[in-house]
Amino acid sequence: MDLASGRESGDGDRTDRGKQDSPPDDDVCPICFGDFTVPCKTVCGHWYCGSCILQLWNYTATSAPCKCPMCSRSIYKLTPQELLLHRREEEIVKVLTDVHRYNLLFIGGARGFVQKVYQLPSYVKRYLLAMLDPDRPHPSVSEIRLIAMLLSALYMATPFDFIPTGRLGIVRVFDYTAVLLFVMLRLVGFFQRRRLARRGEMGPPGAVRTISQEAFDDLVRENMEELGMDPAEAVQDAIETLSLQGVDLSGIVTCAPGESGAKDNPVIQCLDGLKCIDSDFKIQIHDKEVHSELVALFDQLAHLCVEESGNAAIAMRNGGVELVCSFCSKVPIECDRVLLSSLKALTPMLYDIQSTETFKNSDGPRIVVDILKISKNVEILVNGYAAVAAAATGNEVLKESFMELKIDELIMQTLSRQGEACIQSVYDTIRALLTADDNRVVASQVYGYARKFAKAGIAGALVDSLHEGITSPGLVSACIALRSIAVNDEICKYIAENGGIDALLRCIDDSGEQGNKSIARVSCSLLSKLAGSDANKNAIIEKGGFDRLIRLSSRFSEDPSVLQEVMSIISVICLRSSDNAARAIEAGAGDLAMQSMQKFPLAQQLQRSSCLMIRNLVVRNAENRTLLLNNGIEKYIRKAKQNHESCRDAATDALRDLGLDDYNL
Repeated sequence: MDLASGRESGDGDRTDRGKQDSPPDDDVCPICFGDFTVPCKTVCGHWYCGSCILQLWNYTATSAPCKCPMCSRSIYKLTPQELLLHRREEEIVKVLTDVHRYNLLFIGGARGFVQKVYQLPSYVKRYLLAMLDPDRPHPSVSEIRLIAMLLSALYMATPFDFIPTGRLGIVRVFDYTAVLLFVMLRLVGFFQRRRLARRGEMGPPGAVRTISQEAFDDLVRENMEELGMDPAEAVQDAIETLSLQGVDLSGIVTCAPGESGAKDNPVIQCLDGLKCIDSDFKIQIHDKEVHSELVALFDQLAHLCVEESGNAAIAMRNGGVELVCSFCSKVPIECDRVLLSSLKALTPMLYDIQSTETFKNSDGPRIVVDILKISKNVEILVNGYAAVAAAATGNEVLKESFMELKIDELIMQTLSRQGEACIQSVYDTIRALLTADDNRVVASQVYGYARKFAKAGIAGALVDSLHEGITSPGLVSACIALRSIAVNDEICKYIAENGGIDALLRCIDDSGEQGNKSIARVSCSLLSKLAGSDANKNAIIEKGGFDRLIRLSSRFSEDPSVLQEVMSIISVICLRSSDNAARAIEAGAGDLAMQSMQKFPLAQQLQRSSCLMIRNLVVRNAENRTLLLNNGIEKYIRKAKQNHESCRDAATDALRDLGLDDYNL
């Protein structure tokens, strides 16, 4: 038997085994869109990560079976991949145990009833935990009242009479008790969420030692007086000593006392001037001279904070965020100059978790949103949205606060009303609100926020901006913002139906002709996201997408960042489709992979993207497999696997799907 037929036979065996007890090699979990971990098959034949499908069930139901996200059929049994049953890793064993418990809950017949009774304590615990969730729909009240009614019927059927009922009767006693229990559980749930948001998982990611300005000055003074150090040496010794002890010195004015102390720092002087005005501001609220002085102080503070990042830390530590928020809440909306200057000063001070938490505690989100709702001044809107973007970056709690204030509706109104004038800062705000960048939380809520943004019409408004083409100054930001909204198949289809794919392909063509690599990259990145929808894959191909992408790659053949984005699109389009893979090879995708891997051996991400694309080109297409092997693709994949740790898994998968027996070497 020759090599080619042997490979095809081997591939057929693997495919048969995959159909029996393992997920397809070229597929991903439809919930997390990542590689399968502890894969489990449903009764309808779809595969999911065991932890993903169980987490979905825990979120959506307590007593009913989980519904398959792909076909909406009830899942009465989950079948783990057979190879995992003999594994002993702690994480795998835990997931398999949870899967077994799930199956016991929903098995039918007499055995199923016995298992339900056996699992009753676990079920009650899950039900009560679900009642603690403030996001759980309110029909829980009806469920708990129904249970109370059944318990009252059982009580009346027994000869016991130990519950005092007064004039209410046993049914009402049970009913009122059930409602009271529900209210108490909900209050506990709200309290628990608030506590976690402030001190638990949502709190600072670890205790950081800090020091006051006075303590730092005392240490420097001690070095000078007791150890005889000169001022510069005393300051440097204090900095080194405290740094070795893990003390955070951000916001500390590191100078020798008596020479140019903290009070002489220009940032401190600005804040002192603002504090003097703030104490009597209610009396001087309409004084134009005071307004002019405020504008000068805010402008100076903004300049100092932007000029040097250390100044922003000094301002934040010395009450700058609270002070600016206080003025923003007091200044009348008609005082445009003061509001504008205050917002300019606020934004650079919102640079980390501590500063954004201070902003939240100062009621900053409500203050800024109120300004955005009322003001018609374009510059105020620009700087207001810039403050929202800075505050929401890296802080999940503030994202939630802004969403509760209906920032999505406000953004839509601004896009409809203002046009290009403040479009850039609005795009940045969308990106910041929809990016899961807070590593303190286990699961971000940005997926739900993105759906709200799409429902509010923001996706359609962003698509309209794409139609302006490459001449639009906000095109790059618009693509990034729209990519953050396109989180599911429905939204991706909506974008395509409104001309999003046509607009992106035109941008790709124009960026290639004009050599604009920034627009080329973001356009390809957004198109790759839209290509996740099967309907959009066909639309891209029908519009000549493969040829246009290969043409773009030839124009940016010296830029690996553009090439890897092109490969990412091709890889997504070819996923689970042998026909699309054949068309990609005809357009030149195979040559693109080989030339890129040969030309940029040190570009790790490009090498990995090439391996992923090759895998999808060949896994369901034997002709592509033979063609690429004959062209010598194997040596480039093995070199990438050997040279780059990040490419190892992708390269191994590519070699396996090429039909090579020694793929794991």
